[in-house]
This record gives sequence, structure tokens and C-alpha cells, in this order.
Amino acid sequence: MPRISAFDSWLVRQQHASTTVAPSYDAVSARERQKFARENPGNFLNAMRLLEDFRDDERPERGELLRLNRQVLDRLLESDSFEYQSEPSLFLYQLDTGSHVQTGLVCEVPVDEYDSGNIRKHEETLIDKESLLVNYLKVVGVSSSPICLTYSRCPSIDRLIAQICDKPATLDFQSFDDVEQRIWQIQDPNIQSCFIDLFSNVEVTYLTDGHHRAASGSRFSKAMRAESGRQAPSSTQKLLVALFPDNQLRLLPFHRGVRDLNGKTPRQILGELENDFSIARVEQDDFVSSHHGEFGLYLENAWHKLEFRHDISKFANPVNQLDAAILQNYILEPVFGIEESRNDSRLDYIPDVGGAAAILDKVTEGWPVILVMHAASIEQLMAVADANELMPPKSTYFDPKTRSGIFVCKRG
Repeated sequence: MPRISAFDSWLVRQQHASTTVAPSYDAVSARERQKFARENPGNFLNAMRLLEDFRDDERPERGELLRLNRQVLDRLLESDSFEYQSEPSLFLYQLDTGSHVQTGLVCEVPVDEYDSGNIRKHEETLIDKESLLVNYLKVVGVSSSPICLTYSRCPSIDRLIAQICDKPATLDFQSFDDVEQRIWQIQDPNIQSCFIDLFSNVEVTYLTDGHHRAASGSRFSKAMRAESGRQAPSSTQKLLVALFPDNQLRLLPFHRGVRDLNGKTPRQILGELENDFSIARVEQDDFVSSHHGEFGLYLENAWHKLEFRHDISKFANPVNQLDAAILQNYILEPVFGIEESRNDSRLDYIPDVGGAAAILDKVTEGWPVILVMHAASIEQLMAVADANELMPPKSTYFDPKTRSGIFVCKRG
């Protein structure tokens, strides 16, 4: 059960929220972040930059970059962009795209929730990226990006959230990508206690976005305990999280681009695919998969519909039932020779958030093969996590994503 708690933090002010809160970091490319940071010096993105966000001729060393991030953070917190909230609070955080709304509770949980497996994961993390984020916590010293968790929806929690959302929001602003964001601050101890009691009955939570932040938070907490003789500040032993009910989350697929035909002709590729798929050419400008096991193949300037011939319900391992696994095991590896989907330069990923335009852009960039798949379901994600298994890289894309620079929590 998640042992949630209220927390003190700096909270962005209403009049600065729309220009200060950062865009979703992994939804924009490094080049786009470079441009955005230059044009928006007061945005929180400037306090969380990576080396790839700089041109080669201006790229600092890693240690210097962390110090620069800390300087930007200090400047932002000393300005009137933020107000310190000394009274511990919970928050409701609502993201509204116009066609989709999701509302979650922002709180802190002990890092041992992650260490003990009560927060279940479904993705592998990269040690180098974890180390970078650990050093960020040590040098910059704050958490500002809530780790996203989901739980099986609870009607009692839904009712309490709805009651609070009927009241005017503490913050209401629109971000750069036109997502409406609303924040309700909860300072009433009685209401906080209600949330604490209700979430104590939630058996388990699942990581949906923020695997590296969670893993680095765990490593950071261990390092702080080791340095202090196990008397580390309590703020170093917490994770900042946003808890969303599973029925409100929107999962989008990651499509694949393949750089070449692996030395084969289009006819050879289609012939090999016929072993496991029924294939039909479709006369249309784009392709949207309508169900699991249906894929779109863009090849030789035309779309083909691929229907998986096998019964996935007979696959015992829940990972093998995923469309991303089918794509890897029956198309990318045997047909295109892509054995390692994490590091092969011949493979690229296209989040569905860009729609048909993003796919056409990839074709224009010189990628002759596009593979479109159906989004994974939240039930599939939970089944994989419950089995203590890991999804293939880029199996899920959650949209909309929580943003950085609304809440800034001290770590240390």
C-alpha cells in the first residue's frame, strides 16, 4: 500500500505558471530543447538541461553543467516565480487536452515503497542515466518532476477527488502545447487524513512514467544513508509522485522506423512476413491499427495491413503477448536483422502523439520502412509488472505527461 504524505515545497505562482512550467522533456527533441531554452530563459527547463541540449561548440563539462543548473534554479526560486509553502500539502493535478482529462494526487511516498516492490515497474533502466540523475539530486538538490504511478481505480477516492475539483483551482494555466493544467492545494489536515486512509487500502501501484527518476531516487537515498551513518535527512528518503487511477490514463503506441531493407527486395520481405501474418495492401495515406495483433507496414511507398496469424492468448509469458514483442520477435529480428532493439542505429521510434504527420516526416528523412502498431493496454502493463517481467523498449507512451517546475521539493 502506498504510504502517502503531504510535503512542503516551492509552488509556482499563477501569474508565472504558463511561462515557467517546462514542457514535457521527452516529448521534444534535443534540438527543440536547445531552441526553447534560448528563447525562454525564465522557463524551468533551463534548470534541468542535459549535455545534448547544447551545441557542440558550447557544451560544458558534466560537473559544470550541474552547477549551471543549480544557478538557474537558485535564480528562479529567488525571483517571484515561486512561493515557498512551509505548511505540508497534498495537491490534485489535472491535465486536460480538450479530448482527454486525467486527475491525480501529488504527494510523497517513502523510497522503500519502490525498493520493496510495492511500486511495480515494467521497464529496464540505464545505469548511466541513473547516475546522471543521482548527481543531479546531489548537486542541484531538488525534485521537480513527479514520478507517475497508477492504481486500480477506487470509487471512494474518485468521489473525494470530484468534491475537491468542484471548487476553484489554486492554479489554472495553459502550457506551451495547449494542455490545460489545474492544481488544487490541499492543506486541510482532515482531508489529507482521508486521502491517507483511502490510499492505505490500495494494494499496489505501478510505474507508468519515470522509471529512471524512481531508480535514481532509490540510489540517491542509499548514498545519503551511507554518507550520514543512516541519519540522512528525511527529504532524501522520499519520492515525489503523482497517483492517477488506471481508468483515466491514455496510452499511445510507439511506432518503428527501419533505416534499410536489410539487403532484401520488398517482395522478399513480404514473402517472409507471410509465414506469420496475413497481408493485404491498403490504398490510403496513413494507417491506424484498430486492435492488438494488427500492424501497418509502410514499404515501397504503400501501406500494407499485417494480421498476426497466431493466438496470442496461448503465449504463457505476458511479455510475449505485447504487440511490441510480436513486432520484435516476428518482424524486426527475423526479417530486418535487428536483434537488439535498444541500441541498433537502424531502428528508430516514433511516438504516436505526432500522428500521421510524424510518420510522414520520418519517411521524408529517409526511413523507407515504417511499422505501425496498436497501443498496449494498462491491463497488459499491469500483467507484465505483476509477473516481475519487463516490457521491450518503447512499448508504451503515456500522454499527457506531468510537467516539471510546478512543485520544487528540496532533497537534502
